Amino acid sequence: MERRSVWASNGLLAVGLFLLALIIRVWLAGYSLPYVEHVDEPAVIEVAIRMVRDGDLNPHTFRYPSLTYDLFAATTRLHLWWGLATGLYHTSQDIPFKNNGVTSAPILFIWARTLTALLGAATVPALFALGQRMFDRRVGLLAALILLFTSFHIRHSHFITVDVPTGLWVVLIALGAWEIASSGRWRGYLLAGVALGLAAGTKYNAATVVLIIPVAHLCFWRRASFGLSLMRLVAAAALSGLTFLATTPYALLDSAAFLRDLSFNSYHYNQAEHGDFVGRWPVADYAWFFWDESLYAPGVVALLAGLIPLARRFRAQVALLSVASIPPILLLLNYGTHFTRNLLPVLPLLILLVAAGGLTLVDVIAKRLPPRFAPAILAACCAALLLPHVYATYQHLDYWSRTHSMVQASDRLKELPQGARIAAELPATLFGGYVAIYPVKRITEQPLAWYRANGFRYLAVNDDLRTAEDSAAYTQLKDAATVVVAYPPRRAAAQPGPSGAILDLGIDPAQLLFVRHHLRFGDQIELLGYEIQPGEPRARSTPLAGADTRTLSAGQPVQINLYWRGLQAMDSDYTLFVHVLNGRGERVAQRDMPLRYEDYPTSHWQPGELVIDRADLPLPSLPPGTYRLELGLYDAASGAQLPLGGPAAAPLTVEVR
Repeated sequence: MERRSVWASNGLLAVGLFLLALIIRVWLAGYSLPYVEHVDEPAVIEVAIRMVRDGDLNPHTFRYPSLTYDLFAATTRLHLWWGLATGLYHTSQDIPFKNNGVTSAPILFIWARTLTALLGAATVPALFALGQRMFDRRVGLLAALILLFTSFHIRHSHFITVDVPTGLWVVLIALGAWEIASSGRWRGYLLAGVALGLAAGTKYNAATVVLIIPVAHLCFWRRASFGLSLMRLVAAAALSGLTFLATTPYALLDSAAFLRDLSFNSYHYNQAEHGDFVGRWPVADYAWFFWDESLYAPGVVALLAGLIPLARRFRAQVALLSVASIPPILLLLNYGTHFTRNLLPVLPLLILLVAAGGLTLVDVIAKRLPPRFAPAILAACCAALLLPHVYATYQHLDYWSRTHSMVQASDRLKELPQGARIAAELPATLFGGYVAIYPVKRITEQPLAWYRANGFRYLAVNDDLRTAEDSAAYTQLKDAATVVVAYPPRRAAAQPGPSGAILDLGIDPAQLLFVRHHLRFGDQIELLGYEIQPGEPRARSTPLAGADTRTLSAGQPVQINLYWRGLQAMDSDYTLFVHVLNGRGERVAQRDMPLRYEDYPTSHWQPGELVIDRADLPLPSLPPGTYRLELGLYDAASGAQLPLGGPAAAPLTVEVR
């Protein structure tokens, strides 16, 4: 009965740890979206999407083992079923494939990130079980709480990556290894073998924890039949290999691609070109990472100071955790390219050593003091090890809860007057229906004079795109503009996303290139001029650089930009008609379309604001001759036409040859 009570208590505690860890890791799963700042996320999810769209089980890429792609492909498939049921998608081909830099499928990213969060959260109760079995309940609980609040683990539990899931398999390997070392039971060999195959099937270098299994075997073999124990060890090895092949079958079925990508990974990590730091054996950089970003100072002190007394009391446990942790770290040190996230698979084991070392020090100190001091010493140790993680997690979640700078910039652009053009170093997928906003690769591709001549008023700048080569051009643009809003640099840690600004160049009609052609429509609107040239109808009024080409071939359509100015605030949304009249005054073609109907009808115009619209016109195959274009505005609701006023402008004509 007492044993059942302990099992129930441990079970409830494990469930509670999992749920709390999951809440922290799922919360803000939509961080930064639709911007995708972690470069590995599209590298994984785009393969998963392709597998689902093509119905192909072969990922055709092996930068990661196949289990990684299979897990996220399964998540994508579940998302697809949900999307089909809710009308989000009609077929699998509707899932947006390209998601590099920005995604048009943020909901899918949240689904896939939730999978990482689930596996990351499951690592917490798994570590609790490992610590309790290897040491005692205090160690297991303290280790689980430290991992639960480790901001480095939480941060990477938000991403569609492989490092956090691999950490779960590594903890399960250690659980199986301890079962081997303590009892030599078959289930320990089976668990360790399967978990090792899963770990290697998720991240190749996780296979370096393999030494924990033979070391665990050596801890027990003297108490068992040599032949029986050897058979179990061989079975564990075979099971790990079979599990890896079951999760990455195309390592054999598509061996050429598999070996090619393994070779690429080796080449990539042996170059000292980029990463969190570069160069072989950067011991100081890794030490600082543990001190400042993952274990923190109290954890490092507990690990180092507690290691000797811990090894005296728990020799087998320290040996097992060391042979599982040290070889992966040595492998990383030997690389030329270093990403600290590669430490995540062994981070739970290091945290377990921290918790065990800290509590061992507590026991050593408590023996030398009166018993009444023991609770205070224990509380002080736990607080010292936990509070840095709790505080860092609070800062991390508070930071991620703030709006991404480029999301904020795109929302701000949509609030600005949309009459003139806006150039933005932002993805086009953010501005569907906003015809005035022109996503550009780099703001500095065009000089200041070009923007002013072609009716651009606002520029949205992403400082991540700035280089030494374009700094002078950007400075010229910035010096000529008024800063509408500026976003802080990343190093200020004020909000996620790059620094940048929205610049207002103003509008000077005298600098615009269009052909002057003045028409006044009542006291509401005036036409300032136009641009015209042959060409197919466009989705937006792209700059025509002052074009005034009015000679057409029979049947050739014409592109027209019209430059308007609102004279006062308007309640009605006026419609433009363009009639094409032949020499006898007969109408041979026409176009009726509300002014800027997609995004900025006349009821939105501000008095005095320049508004650019297109009036592209398909034409039938007309006989050669001169044709007059007649422009007018009317209220579609009432049918009332705005009267033309002011001096009569020369007629606008086109010549068909």
